[in-house]
Amino acid sequence: MRRKWKWTDLQIKKLKWVLEILQELSSYKPLTLRQIYYQLVGKGLIENKVSQYNMLSGLLKWARIEGYIPWGDIEDRVRAYHDLTGWNNSGNFISASLRSFLLGYRRDLLQTQKKYLEIWIEKDALSTIFTRVAREYTVPVVVCRGFSSISFLNDFRERLGSQRKREFLMLYFGDFDPSGVEMLDAMKTTLREEMSVTGIKFKRIALLKNDIIKYHLPHNPDALKKTDTRARKHIEAYGELAVELDALRPDILEEKIKHSVERELDMKAFNKEIREHKNELALLKSKKQYIMKLLGEFS
Repeated sequence: MRRKWKWTDLQIKKLKWVLEILQELSSYKPLTLRQIYYQLVGKGLIENKVSQYNMLSGLLKWARIEGYIPWGDIEDRVRAYHDLTGWNNSGNFISASLRSFLLGYRRDLLQTQKKYLEIWIEKDALSTIFTRVAREYTVPVVVCRGFSSISFLNDFRERLGSQRKREFLMLYFGDFDPSGVEMLDAMKTTLREEMSVTGIKFKRIALLKNDIIKYHLPHNPDALKKTDTRARKHIEAYGELAVELDALRPDILEEKIKHSVERELDMKAFNKEIREHKNELALLKSKKQYIMKLLGEFS
């Protein structure tokens, strides 16, 4: 039988720290295990060690099972559930369809911009905060999760084909470690030299070495495998700095995303699109009311 979890005085103390972080960052919930871990490390409450990460994983598991932390406060972006179930009957389907009729319209707020933007992120675990911010600007978010495959880059090349009249800009967010730093360069080389894709501008927004210094982000030299060729190159260029994007506070990351997008936009044209979008939503609402009235009379 699996050993039951027992709350020691130290674990209760750590739980209180976690609850304080969840309260402090309540606007950014759900958080990931890694985000909470780095906040604890950054505050000097736990050491930046694998054993402490594993300890926190167990603590968060039982804190949710026993009701100390709501299930919705923490998310796991790595694992997914695909709902393939159907409807109980056609009546339920019709009712749901009528409720959602003409809902969900979003105008492309960047259609009058001279630039076409995409946000590329290394970490799927952080996609929630990125999509939440990017949705305000209708900027696509691409989760590349490591070194991109040739098929993935070909999909990217095909998207470019429909945007050739505009300047293309990729805003990249990744870890500051050997792989995270080299990933963008490897992608550029593949696109340019092997796929003949040119005319793209790339901007690495985060993490940067300045971010690590400015925000006092926790790093772990032990995470660098000195036998790895990329690690040796990284150490020569930046020293023994290995920091994950998750270490940034969500509010700081959100501000970086917003600033990186807005400084590339013609905000006058963007605000005009927002006004047009509001007018369209009002029109759709009135049309829905009219159509629903007709359907009511017909039935």
